[in-house]
Amino acid sequence: MTSPSFSTIGAQSTQAVTAGKQMPMKEGQVVHGVIKKLYPNQTAEVQIGNQKIIAKLETPLKAGDAHFFQVSKASPEVQLKVVTGPLTGGNTLAQQATQLMQAMNLTKTNEMQAVTQFFLKEQLPISKELLIQAEQLLKQLPPGTSIKAALEGIQKMTELKLPITPSMLETVLSGKSTSGLQSSIESFKLALQQDTTISQVVKTDMQQSLQKIAEPFRMPVAGAIIGKQLEILQNQQTSNSMRLPILQALKEAGVLPAVASLSNPTPLLSQPSLPNSAGQWMTQLVEATPTEKGVVMEQLRNWITAQPLLTVGQKEQVLSLMKENSEAQPIQNALVKVFAEQSGQAIFREDTNGLTAKDHLVTLLGKGQSTETVSQILQQVNTLIKSNANSFSSQWMMEFEQAVLNQLDGKAFEHAMKQVLKSLGFSYEAKLGTNSEEIRNIAHQLKPQLVELLQNHTITASLKESAEMLLGRMNGLQILSGENGPQHQLLMQVPLEFLGKKMDATLEWNGRMKEDGKIDSDFARIMFYLKLETLDETVVDMQVQNRIVTINVFNKDAQLQQIANAFKSALKDGLSSVGYTLSGVFMKTFEEQQLASKLQSKVASKQSQGVDIRI
Repeated sequence: MTSPSFSTIGAQSTQAVTAGKQMPMKEGQVVHGVIKKLYPNQTAEVQIGNQKIIAKLETPLKAGDAHFFQVSKASPEVQLKVVTGPLTGGNTLAQQATQLMQAMNLTKTNEMQAVTQFFLKEQLPISKELLIQAEQLLKQLPPGTSIKAALEGIQKMTELKLPITPSMLETVLSGKSTSGLQSSIESFKLALQQDTTISQVVKTDMQQSLQKIAEPFRMPVAGAIIGKQLEILQNQQTSNSMRLPILQALKEAGVLPAVASLSNPTPLLSQPSLPNSAGQWMTQLVEATPTEKGVVMEQLRNWITAQPLLTVGQKEQVLSLMKENSEAQPIQNALVKVFAEQSGQAIFREDTNGLTAKDHLVTLLGKGQSTETVSQILQQVNTLIKSNANSFSSQWMMEFEQAVLNQLDGKAFEHAMKQVLKSLGFSYEAKLGTNSEEIRNIAHQLKPQLVELLQNHTITASLKESAEMLLGRMNGLQILSGENGPQHQLLMQVPLEFLGKKMDATLEWNGRMKEDGKIDSDFARIMFYLKLETLDETVVDMQVQNRIVTINVFNKDAQLQQIANAFKSALKDGLSSVGYTLSGVFMKTFEEQQLASKLQSKVASKQSQGVDIRI
């Protein structure tokens, strides 16, 4: 990250999460503490950070003195060994670090001084072995990595109990960065194109995964184009010269079966379909016995009446036909017609089962056995359109790209983020123990493909390097996401590309878990870091306390408040509809935030005078 905004804003939530936590004593650990009370048998109450412990001292000490202690025994009772003499209140951080290094017989290199001072300042657990490992990491930092960033990475590694190794530091630093995932993907894409060592099948699979990531809105566009093509095919008034190429193209893409014809472009197919989809209802109607048919027809009418994706007029159209005709083929044609229309008119809208109009449309064509088969059909159509340079396809592409632009809203971006995260395969490891259908879907995700690629020792050095960099970036985000007692942190970075624009959207969620293991939606802090073409660096900090939402937007443009006022009412209504109350939306510059952070630090410094360093 190029500016301090994300880290300084995020630090506040980190302080709130870590404040008050007690860390266990470990043998060999060095801690800073004050003798509070003396008891018989060389036992004392020692204040270590924000916790007080009863410890056995190896030598008599005076109440009120501060020392560095080494934990010589952690259980059943804590035993402390004095490492340094009494520390006075006037000792600077550098002096404390020097005294500690001398006591622990550590070489006074620049790196060791930096590490020791950082560990003391951040109140981290200290051991001689850990300081030496951290020193070695600082001596072999990769180009472009600052000492400050490396120390913060080492801090995270110690908190998460990760191995203190160069590769792990690089992984953590990759995860902490708020930019660069998009460039890592582009570097890998270029290296993949140039590589000649892997099979074309493997290369094609990975390129398709990369295409899904790069074009999250291509599937909705492909669905809208299928809908438009089927509308034309069903219109018998349209000339055959226009309909025939469309019929052939849809057959070639596997959308329509081989038996489809100009006279019957969408023949009935009794195929398994997604549950509660239009295709499933038509399959039930086709397979129903004469005695069952009436019941299925009534259930289908009820389903159509309750279908939120269809307009009132479209519902009346289908229901009117069903009153006059109980044959399956005309009903199928009517459903294809209305869902084809909605594929372009309600692109991102979902019904109560999470299905879109294009999903229903594909199931009516007998191709929607699962969400993955729907995606495969749309991918084939998208590939076919891109390879077909005729002006008709180009015109449709432009028309429905504009339709997508006109319908961009929260649902649209939710779709994009879900599509990208699924294609990246961030959490594929968690699905390895699930059913066979999930395992098959994993093969189409980028991360497991990268893992498998790196098992191939014949790939070029450039491809290996770019793959390792991209995989390390994904692993870093996962490592930095996790639980800390009841607290939970989730860090995600989503490379988004749409309308010719590319950006990395970073999301950090901090919240707590309830006793039943579910997320407590009443309390949370969610931060978005965005690099936008017009607004440039933008940080959105949303805090939820007892379902009351406060939003701070940080940007260098001080005029955003006036623009934001126009959207407050819609935001307030939207939050209210899901049970949240908007407290306010505040626009701040990064300079204001930095000033607030300095004032907060001064207050904290005054409050901490006379209080000992916590672990």
